[in-house]
Amino acid sequence: MAIHLKTGNTATSENILFGDEPNNEKILLVGNEQLMPDLLQHQLGKLGYQVQQKHPDEAVSKSIAQHNPDLILLDIGFDSLAMLAIMPQIRSVYSGLVVLLTSRDNEQEQVQAFNLGVDEYLIKPIAMRILEVRVAALFKRVSQSTANKDQAQIQVGELILFPHSHKCLLAGKNIVLTQFEFKLLRLLVDNNGKIMNRDFIYQQLLGRVYNGSERTVDVRVSQLRDKLFEKKSAKLRIETVWGKGYMLSLTG
Repeated sequence: MAIHLKTGNTATSENILFGDEPNNEKILLVGNEQLMPDLLQHQLGKLGYQVQQKHPDEAVSKSIAQHNPDLILLDIGFDSLAMLAIMPQIRSVYSGLVVLLTSRDNEQEQVQAFNLGVDEYLIKPIAMRILEVRVAALFKRVSQSTANKDQAQIQVGELILFPHSHKCLLAGKNIVLTQFEFKLLRLLVDNNGKIMNRDFIYQQLLGRVYNGSERTVDVRVSQLRDKLFEKKSAKLRIETVWGKGYMLSLTG
């Protein structure tokens, strides 16, 4: 079996490492085998993490948008190095933690993985206890960094953005956004009062040229509007400037 599980008093060992408070972080499992993700989901779920698996037929970007994870656990085997090819796709829509579980112990491949944006490279077989410690350490590091940096904020009217934690407050209420939605809103806020055409948005957020017909950004803007202004209580609007693009503006 690729991962060795803990033995002994599970509840006691978990309390020593994680304390009495349950974890609230969300983990998305991405793998090419069913048995191991099932095992990981069960074990990490016992620690209180909210664990979801990517559906085999679903694009990873869609799974990320759906589950908005705090950490992605990418599980690959000896013959699955090609799975690293999805890292650019992951990083184009996701800025959170990525842990790679692999059976390949190769220095060059480790360097490649880190260059592609992996935060932790773990070689199987690995004791489940060690995996738990590594995951907990990553979350602790991010939490401490966020606590230090999160005082920096961007405010426009009733809207407050915390860039380092990707937290969004509107009229004092927390608005849950996907990574892409936050980046889109940040771009609008940074250019408050200016019209941003689709060419600029596609280049900044997707790294490609707008082809004149794609609706990706239009759909995302619509979804962002629904989340931010569904109660129509905010004094901000995302305006569509026909034939030009989008603009964030104050309404009063």
